Amino acid sequence: MKQITILLLFAFAFQKASYAQSTLPELGVCVSVAQSALVKKAGYTFIQPTVSEVLQPTMPDSSFHGEKVKNSEVSVSVVNVFIPGTIKTTGPEVDEAAVMNYATTVFQRAQRLNIPLIVFGSGASRHIPEGFNRDTAFVQFVHISKKLAALAAQYHVVLALESQNKEECNFLNTLKECIAVADAVNHPNFKITVDIYHMMRENEPAAVILEGAKYIYHCDIGEKENRTAPGVIGDDFTAFFSAFQKIGYTGKIALECRFKDLEAELPLALRTIREQWKTASNKR
Repeated sequence: MKQITILLLFAFAFQKASYAQSTLPELGVCVSVAQSALVKKAGYTFIQPTVSEVLQPTMPDSSFHGEKVKNSEVSVSVVNVFIPGTIKTTGPEVDEAAVMNYATTVFQRAQRLNIPLIVFGSGASRHIPEGFNRDTAFVQFVHISKKLAALAAQYHVVLALESQNKEECNFLNTLKECIAVADAVNHPNFKITVDIYHMMRENEPAAVILEGAKYIYHCDIGEKENRTAPGVIGDDFTAFFSAFQKIGYTGKIALECRFKDLEAELPLALRTIREQWKTASNKR
């Protein structure tokens, strides 16, 4: 009887893992609240606007009511562009108090509006000033990230660090480098966003996703050449989707693209991602 029970538990665990691998993640789009109706019409379930648009950290708290989030046609469950370039997280001008004061406002408002995830790209903020020691910058960034992670936990928010390619930033250009930061921070509220566009720009193999499995929490996607929406040029994402399926990914995927015709490109991207996710699943 005990042996049968163990076999049944094993079968259930295997079935659950297979389901996680084959189920398409929830899909959303990085656009403003004003475009949320188009997003809903196209079949997506969330938008990923910027911190400055919906949390408005420079606005006095007495004037902030979160109306933009409340007016969205779909869920606002993720925001991005966390820290502006005017607030540095590396270099000689780092003001830790300014970073933490800003982050406190952001996290408080995110909690108030039930936004549990903030993508931590902020390339201009973390950009290393010319002549500044890179090892020192890494230590600085890990130090402030540890403090931010602890603060985020107080407000039940997760920060998900995102790599940015060398054309956009000179620090943390690859997923592998972000994994090193996450290892050093070692906090449950500090995770990683896989940005497939940036990985492709850096010619980083999809297999790196397997290396960072325990940290990977979110995904942004766009085609390699001009960050077009999936399907516009025809990029093949199946290797990345296969890696996600291997780690049992249960997070979301957000289109972060340079759209020319949102109404036409959103349905195309949805079809493309669905087809390629299925193809990746069938190859397993």
